[in-house]
Amino acid sequence: MRIKQLLQLILYIGGLLLVHFECALPKTVSSIFKYSHNPPYPFAPNELIAENDTSTHNLPNSDDSHSFPRSRKNSPPPDKLKELIDKSSILARISNGIALQSGLMDGSIKIEDAVAELLNFGTLKVSDVVGFKVDSVKQLAGKMKQLPTSLDKAVVDLETAALKWNELRLKADELNNYLDIPKKGEYFQKLKDFKTALQDDSLDDVQDTVTSVNDLLNIFQDVNIGKRLANVKENELYQNFVSFRGYFDELFKQITELKTNMPTLDSNGILADGNKMFGPIETVVTMIKSRYGILTVSSTESIDIMKANLLQVKNLLQFLDSSRQASPTLTSLIKSRTFPDANEKKTTVGFLDGALDLEQLSKDVWDSWIENFTNDKVTGTRLANSLKPIIEFQKQLADLNEKLKPLSLPTVPLSFLEFSNLQNILFTIKSDPIGSETVIDNFEECGGKGTFVRETGYKPTLDAVQAVKKLTAMFIGLKDSVQQPHLDKLKNEYNTFFSSFGFEKFEDVDKSKTQLITVIQKMRASKSLEKFKTFFVKATHGLNTKVSDIKETIDTVLNGENDVDNFLGLSKEKEVHDCLVGLKDEPEILITAIGVIQQLRDLDSAKVQNVENLASAVSSVKNELKSLGSIPDTMKKDAKEITTEINQWPESLKSSGEIGRSVALLSQANDFKTLVSSGDLDKFDAPVQAQIEAIKDGDEQKRIKTLWGNHSEFLNTIKIANQEIETTGANLKLAEIKTFEDYGTVMKKSLEGMKDVKIDVKNKVEALDALISLPMAPDELEKIKKTLQHLESLDLAFSSHSSHFQKVPNALKSLYDFLVTFSIEPTQAPPLRSGNAPPTQVVLNSGAPQNDTVGTQNEEKKDDYLILSIVLPLLVILISITIAIYLLYRFKMLCFKPKGYVCPVDFMDEDESHLRPVSEDLMVIMVSKQVYMTHAEFFVFWMKLLMLVKNEKRNENRPRPYRKLNKLKYYDISILLNPWSTPQTVRIHGNFLRTWRNVFLAMQSPMEQSDIHMDTRSDFYALIIQDEVEFVVKLGPTPASGSYYCERVGEKMIIDSYEIETVSAQPFPEGPHDVVFRKIKVSLVKDGKKIASRTFSQFQYTTWTEDFLPPNFELCYRLMEVITVSSKPIVVHCTTGTDRTMAFIGLEYVSRHMELHDGLTFEHSFAKLTEKRFNSFCSAQSIGWLQAGCIYFLTINHGLDLYMSQRAHSVFWEMVNDGTGVPQIAHGTRWT
Repeated sequence: MRIKQLLQLILYIGGLLLVHFECALPKTVSSIFKYSHNPPYPFAPNELIAENDTSTHNLPNSDDSHSFPRSRKNSPPPDKLKELIDKSSILARISNGIALQSGLMDGSIKIEDAVAELLNFGTLKVSDVVGFKVDSVKQLAGKMKQLPTSLDKAVVDLETAALKWNELRLKADELNNYLDIPKKGEYFQKLKDFKTALQDDSLDDVQDTVTSVNDLLNIFQDVNIGKRLANVKENELYQNFVSFRGYFDELFKQITELKTNMPTLDSNGILADGNKMFGPIETVVTMIKSRYGILTVSSTESIDIMKANLLQVKNLLQFLDSSRQASPTLTSLIKSRTFPDANEKKTTVGFLDGALDLEQLSKDVWDSWIENFTNDKVTGTRLANSLKPIIEFQKQLADLNEKLKPLSLPTVPLSFLEFSNLQNILFTIKSDPIGSETVIDNFEECGGKGTFVRETGYKPTLDAVQAVKKLTAMFIGLKDSVQQPHLDKLKNEYNTFFSSFGFEKFEDVDKSKTQLITVIQKMRASKSLEKFKTFFVKATHGLNTKVSDIKETIDTVLNGENDVDNFLGLSKEKEVHDCLVGLKDEPEILITAIGVIQQLRDLDSAKVQNVENLASAVSSVKNELKSLGSIPDTMKKDAKEITTEINQWPESLKSSGEIGRSVALLSQANDFKTLVSSGDLDKFDAPVQAQIEAIKDGDEQKRIKTLWGNHSEFLNTIKIANQEIETTGANLKLAEIKTFEDYGTVMKKSLEGMKDVKIDVKNKVEALDALISLPMAPDELEKIKKTLQHLESLDLAFSSHSSHFQKVPNALKSLYDFLVTFSIEPTQAPPLRSGNAPPTQVVLNSGAPQNDTVGTQNEEKKDDYLILSIVLPLLVILISITIAIYLLYRFKMLCFKPKGYVCPVDFMDEDESHLRPVSEDLMVIMVSKQVYMTHAEFFVFWMKLLMLVKNEKRNENRPRPYRKLNKLKYYDISILLNPWSTPQTVRIHGNFLRTWRNVFLAMQSPMEQSDIHMDTRSDFYALIIQDEVEFVVKLGPTPASGSYYCERVGEKMIIDSYEIETVSAQPFPEGPHDVVFRKIKVSLVKDGKKIASRTFSQFQYTTWTEDFLPPNFELCYRLMEVITVSSKPIVVHCTTGTDRTMAFIGLEYVSRHMELHDGLTFEHSFAKLTEKRFNSFCSAQSIGWLQAGCIYFLTINHGLDLYMSQRAHSVFWEMVNDGTGVPQIAHGTRWT
């Protein structure tokens, strides 16, 4: 027995040693002892692992889930408002998940209503979408898509001629009788009388005073002031202010005298009608020139071709009515899917993003934060098990939501808008266009009635009419300037402006001189000087004329009295106009059809394909939407007791609604803050104003300008509101939150402190719609419109929701109390014994022989020896294992090799996403400095940078646990690998680079197995899945070997454990066919089952080879616009992963680096770029191309003048193509 006790003691001590050793090991090592199984697949995203592993102890920690650690030095302060929203959103989703599940199962919530809300149908019902007649839209779009190539272009000139003839017809219809101008004699007599009366020189005195005032305003604007003024300069500046006041006193007197001394202004009103009387003559001359410009004439062949084109238009009309009926449904669906914030919700308030948030619920229930926050009083396991019905429902919904994704793509609104515009134009063709082509013969017949008029024939008439036009403007300006209301306004503006100077007592000379610097600074800071100067120039425009100028113009008009309405051929031109007017509305059908034809020729097939995809997307979900009614029954059928328990939360829909609406308000306030803080709204005015200024129609220009409004005032309003929201967020005391109810209290106080924000962008959107409809409107306007519509969709009327957020603390307390009670496991009775008989006691017979006792002792000894012989070897083995494990860990051997660790990515730039670009003025200076060098100086500069790359220090060593890459994974062993920024969890030849808001991975292309290379394609796909890569950019053509995907759509290939399928392939929509856009799906297969999959987008720039640089940067810019929306690493690769790859990434890296740091040069930013990857450039030509490209990126990003970018571009290509400034020896090379 003593041996047994000794062995038990030894085993106990050994167990303590093991426990102690396990506790001493790092967490990553000690976990080996806890869990015997590995994750089901090596490189799967954490979300997929979570879905396949339901044990609570194996759930990933979201804070540590990123695959490549980043330095957090100098990171921006945490966003407290966002943190509050993130945590409270989890509670909103869980509470709404309970309410939704309960309501669907007990019938209080209709499945159709819930689905419509979760799929963001907006005002549409499920039945509306199911009843959507998709065929007509698909058929019309399909026909339209073919027309750009099928419409014959041979008659384009004839179409243009027809349009010009129709313009002449419309102008002729507006003309008055210009052959017999009424009151012509009276006009010239009044003009002679006015000239006789115009003898006073007081107008010249006014003009001199106006000039003097303008000179003083310029002095105030340009005067150089420091901390103090010299005495002489002080006296001079004060005297200028005295003169300024004196000039205005004089100006008001002069204007009054001018009005008195020129009484004929009121009595000669007919002179103001001169332009109206003789203007038609100028229009006739313009029409003569236009008629001469119509050179194309019809032929039998051209008329037949036009008839064939019209027939194709006619074929579209059969699908028009039904497709127009379906368009409102599609329009509504696009809007509600694009701007989900604007959708009203009743039963799914907690799921702000609809189905996507419902999908997030399946992860929320496993979030360790809930258990940690409640000290394990709320159990994730029971919560997850109880919500299985709603989570299963989510999986069904996720498939529908995925199919409807095309409706919310960024390109969709513009594509459908163009489609709808074409529908509307087609709708204006009221009758059969076949036969309307004969109108062209009528046009040409009318033109034949005119005669040829030489320019010398109508020039005297044109000169006289233009002189009348000039004189009319002078007269109207002068007449308006002396009217009393105009004079009163000038006085009021002047008094207000002078009062704003702030002189305490202007007549006190010494006191006023001490205030001069303050006055000038105040004028400039408030911009009152600039505003008054603009007003004054406009107000005195009619007075800024000399008497001599008026008389000279009058003489020109009088000299042309006989010519003003008469020249040879004028009467014959009247016959042309009468003939055209006689056609009436007959040409309208042809003209409308030609307009449709020309738009269809220019139609972007990719945009029509978008519309077809939309219709197909809606069609693909119709049948599944029809079968929704069975979902509640399925939920009830599969439900377990634990689900019934969770569904018992009292008033769950009401409480979850209060929680969800409060979180939604905070979320929309945060969206508003993010949007305003991004600075995007500040950039909207310039491109819009540029488009408005380009409008030639003055009335239309004024209308759109009024609709757009004062953007600066608009910005000021929303920035003030944003400041209040930022202040509220910064003052949040999240550290004091200890309970669910505390979250509710903080939310309530935050919303109480936020003032309502009223944003009206309807007029701005209307202005943008007008601009977008114009020819050649930039796509940027559509993006501006979408941003403003998103801003408008935000519900920022906080006070109107007070009844909800006032109750949110109680609602969250109710949720907490219920979940705590729910999380208590049901009590279980202890297990019964295997038998029910009482234990028996064995008593030895005292009368037994002694030999029995001895025999018993011998038997015990035998048992001891047997136990000892078994336990001692086990103990030795146990201790040996313990020592062996310790030694393996200590010396990093076998399973403890460094591959078990994630070697962090270092040597990255600091996170600068919180920084904002420098001002536009500094940007212009920065760009200008790069441009003004000669060709030869550029060549020397680029060669210098190439030498910087060639002479860089390269060292592949890094302290453990870093492992060097196998040399067989190098495409070229002379290109060394920077060990600090290369991935470690997946070993490839590549390096990470952090740009302003993105992370790029520059790498060599995947390789196939050969004598000198390992197959690295599986490594490539492991990286794609592990880092959740969304975009891959491939620079160059497809190689003969090393291809990691199939060229043909639908084909599949197997690489190790990965199945790769090319889902789609098409030309990149935003540019020429130099870029192929593919969707590639990669699936990780184990034992014949797909355990992880991911679909990523690949852009292959096929024409960018080692010997060919892209001829411009527009395509690269558009490509960069697309890929930089990703928050995941963006993979860029070429054969070596240098030169082309680094030049492409450098466009974003260098341009962003320069715009964020005042004073940085291209040279400095380029040096920062090359630190990240060794051998980054192998030719000076690529460096020159990069610099020209960075100038282009800076120019486009900030709306700078294109001149500097164009100069850099032309200089570079002159050097490449012509050898300008390049030494003769380097001609025909890449300048290496």
